[in-house]
Amino acid sequence: MVAATATPAASRTTADRIPEAFEVSSDDLPFADDWLGIKGVRLKLLMADIEGGRFVVRLRFAPGTQLPTHKHTGEVHAFTLSGEWYYLEYGSQTRSRAGSYLYEAPGSTHTLKVADDNTGETDVVYVVYGALLHMDETGAIVAVGDAESHLRDYAAAVRARDPKAKIKIPVGGTMQYERV
Repeated sequence: MVAATATPAASRTTADRIPEAFEVSSDDLPFADDWLGIKGVRLKLLMADIEGGRFVVRLRFAPGTQLPTHKHTGEVHAFTLSGEWYYLEYGSQTRSRAGSYLYEAPGSTHTLKVADDNTGETDVVYVVYGALLHMDETGAIVAVGDAESHLRDYAAAVRARDPKAKIKIPVGGTMQYERV
């Protein structure tokens, strides 16, 4: 058996080091329209860390949009950039408006609803740990959304619309840029 030795940080080359920061120009990434087959939902995947079990998405919702009920296996952080949305199960206590931050605890189950009277799209950035368990009206799990599925499905949705689309996002536990 051969013992593995780590290269001291000072002697690592740039190619050996994990970058300290990643920049993704959200404006340069295309939206995947009608995400999950839901009209009025547009998604951009900003980062996917399959090994770390987390991903970051930017979602835009048309006024009145309602997502299927889902449960989170990990925590979620939501930053609302424009518009207004809430959870049907919690009423007015979770109304998120432009400039607000919302924390969702692991194990929370809810149905996202965008305000009907919004005059434009609601724009939200979500940092998601773990998976989303999509449920039907009986509470049965019908789909799982995690870092791996978002990476696969986002690339497929964008390429279906534009086969030459350029998608460059940070991917993986070693956090490197990857064209998908």
